[in-house]
Amino acid sequence: MMFEQGDTVAATDSLSPSLPLVVGIGGTIGGVSSTERALRIALDSVERHGYRTQMFGGADMARLPLYDPKATERTEDERAFVAAVRAASAVIIASPGYHGSISGVVKNALDLLEETARDPERPYLADMPVGLIATAYGWQATGSTIAALRSIVHALRGWPTPFAAAINTQVTKFDAEGGASDPAVLEQLRLVGRQVARFAPLSEPAN
Repeated sequence: MMFEQGDTVAATDSLSPSLPLVVGIGGTIGGVSSTERALRIALDSVERHGYRTQMFGGADMARLPLYDPKATERTEDERAFVAAVRAASAVIIASPGYHGSISGVVKNALDLLEETARDPERPYLADMPVGLIATAYGWQATGSTIAALRSIVHALRGWPTPFAAAINTQVTKFDAEGGASDPAVLEQLRLVGRQVARFAPLSEPAN
């Protein structure tokens, strides 16, 4: 699948809507990033195992206002994001490492899941498998970003998959055709997708 600058990825139209859904969350503002390309590779792996995917990239998350827990109304983009997560059987979260932790735009999207706190069947990410990907220009930030993501997923009652992909973009480059300069990185991202697909049947959507 080819990406062009400014593209965002919506639901997989070619797959049956009756198939289970896996939602991808990740990226940066300002065009398609290494983080989004990495996330797309993992989601492609999920699709090969028979799941639909829906990706919320940087451009999608940029349209989400700063989360206000006291707001009485939500925007159409906020409602669409929450509805997708509610309908999902699994999630993959990808974040760049910013100052040793996850980016603000990814954190803001995850904060919006507070809207699900009182869902009777599945609050937050309860009992959902969650794949994790961190990208950073150097190894130190990849480790601390993965640790931050694991902590957040635990707080949201989700189950991080056993393997998480930590990618040093100083040495690994992604291309617009869905490839990467390091075959081992491609396999790591595909493994994230495989593990999410393996555990997704254990999770039931909230609606």
